[in-house]
Amino acid sequence: MKKTGVLALALFLVFFCLSGALAQPPAPSLPGNLKIEPPAAGVSPRLAQLSGVWEGMWDYKPKGAGGGLAVGPMDAAGRGLKIAIVKITPPNVAAIYAFGGSAEKPGKSFRIRDASVAGDTIVLRWGKPGKKRTLTLSPTGNPKMADAKLQFEGGAKVLKAKLRKK
Repeated sequence: MKKTGVLALALFLVFFCLSGALAQPPAPSLPGNLKIEPPAAGVSPRLAQLSGVWEGMWDYKPKGAGGGLAVGPMDAAGRGLKIAIVKITPPNVAAIYAFGGSAEKPGKSFRIRDASVAGDTIVLRWGKPGKKRTLTLSPTGNPKMADAKLQFEGGAKVLKAKLRKK
């Protein structure tokens, strides 16, 4: 390869990396006055691990991608997420869900009104009829990691994420 070809390729890679770093969507944000309450007495240790703020990114496999993981398009769509498990008093849970956005479409956060405990798993539900979502948050055995699964009404889509405790 000629020197000019190598230089052009290097400049392209530098520009590509810098443009990706500059174009990152804003991270999801939770209310500034957020208070996490200790889990109620008698809550199992595995369930108690889910108390707190969790963050991560939904795994996304676009159609026709050959089964490969493509996180980039979801980043651009603002699918980074945070879940605050504010209070655990079985069978109820107080929770807030937040997702990132972009300059054109800002992210938002909202309280989950339909939140409950199912064994050692937390189940969050929201949405309008026909567009309801169910998110399950489960402990992994590592107190700093949790599994999340987002099911869309009708079962057409299921997204998964490995979340980190903040």
